[in-house]
Amino acid sequence: MGSTGGPGDVRPSNGCSVSDGAEKLTAGGSSVANGLPTSTRLSISSGGSNREYIIDIPADYDSTHPYRLIFSWHQAYGSAEGNANGQYPANNGPNFDAENYAYFGLHREATAANEPAIFVAPQGIGNFPWDFTRDSVLFDDLLALLDDNLCIDDNRVFTTGFSFGAMMSHALSITRQTKLRGAVTMAAANYNLPGQPENSHAGSVAYFGITGMSDGTCPWVNSDEQKTGGKYCVLTHAEDNGCTTPGNIQTAMVGGQEHVCYDFEGCEAGYPVKVCTFDGGHTPSSVSDGMSGGDDGLKAFVPPLAWQFIAQF
Repeated sequence: MGSTGGPGDVRPSNGCSVSDGAEKLTAGGSSVANGLPTSTRLSISSGGSNREYIIDIPADYDSTHPYRLIFSWHQAYGSAEGNANGQYPANNGPNFDAENYAYFGLHREATAANEPAIFVAPQGIGNFPWDFTRDSVLFDDLLALLDDNLCIDDNRVFTTGFSFGAMMSHALSITRQTKLRGAVTMAAANYNLPGQPENSHAGSVAYFGITGMSDGTCPWVNSDEQKTGGKYCVLTHAEDNGCTTPGNIQTAMVGGQEHVCYDFEGCEAGYPVKVCTFDGGHTPSSVSDGMSGGDDGLKAFVPPLAWQFIAQF
């Protein structure tokens, strides 16, 4: 990757010296149905297989400007296309379209902040799409490819995802610490992912975890004895980042129609850990405003908070 530097420094990728890298990368690609005009479907050879992915490059891309790069991993029974065109839940609920909810609403937030980023949505295999052993290689291969062709700030590479995608993001966050600046996970779990890795303790990663208190699929706590569940995904990073761990993390109340967030104190400078719990189930797009419920791509409470977390770097 690019030159070395501290976590707050801009570290331009090799692609920052390639003036036509975006054109070469996207040559032969195809558009995304109901997606953004800036999104392109492409393929890459990884692990001996041909894998698909979708890349979103800002319309006014500047090959000399190092952009944030955000990996966006889809859920079980989902797809990269659904990720890129904002379909969650698929055709069920208001404002689930590319403009409002592409890449879990982060594209909308980055655009509104006038801080465009590059997004990449890998395509999984099968209904339970991610296998860490296989797909960590896909992550490495995609990052290397994009790093060589696009102008990326290698100190600002992030990962996000929901459910199975959150599990994949969490697994990367405890094994790819030297490549990731931060992770935002919606309904993460630290068990049941094929090839579930152990923490490599290779460094710190800024981490933001979100879990619904009625989530029976990826619960806040699966087992205190085994330290599994969304709570322990967060606590792993709190420990790695030197944060002070409270005796009890205040969580949202079932029936309260609200979310409760907690920012850990005493963390290593530049590596915060944040957690939000909400009154709701297995979803990344809950409306948690104390007055209404359900899912809405535009009114969901997570995207603005997720972008705020990423944008601080």
